[in-house]
Amino acid sequence: MQNTLISINSVLDELIQITYQDIEDIKRANHQQLFDRNSQKELLLSKFVQLKSNIDSTLAQRDSSSQTLVKAEEELLLDEFKQKLQTFYKLHKKFAKMAFSVTNFYNNLVHKITGARPDIGYNMSSTPYSSFSLKG
Repeated sequence: MQNTLISINSVLDELIQITYQDIEDIKRANHQQLFDRNSQKELLLSKFVQLKSNIDSTLAQRDSSSQTLVKAEEELLLDEFKQKLQTFYKLHKKFAKMAFSVTNFYNNLVHKITGARPDIGYNMSSTPYSSFSLKG
């Protein structure tokens, strides 16, 4: 399990780094770079899910009646995993808020110019459009 924990922590490091890049690119409106990284993120997320499943299976197979379900080295790696997962969660939440704001702004702009409400595949009926207004 130790190798699996090392691998999953490495995957989280990559996801954290990509999310930092995503945040910087959304600030700079480098949309193509954001889109170009999507396939890389999907692969990393698939790898994460598989590794997490392996960890769950390993822990489930261990004898829960023993005093130590997790070895000392594994416990350190699990603590690192928890910290990195929390960091990723906070960063991704920040990115998601930024992406939603940009989408909302864009949709409102398109609506003001064309009168159409863009269909981006999300049900935004309970979410008001931004208060952006065009002055002319």
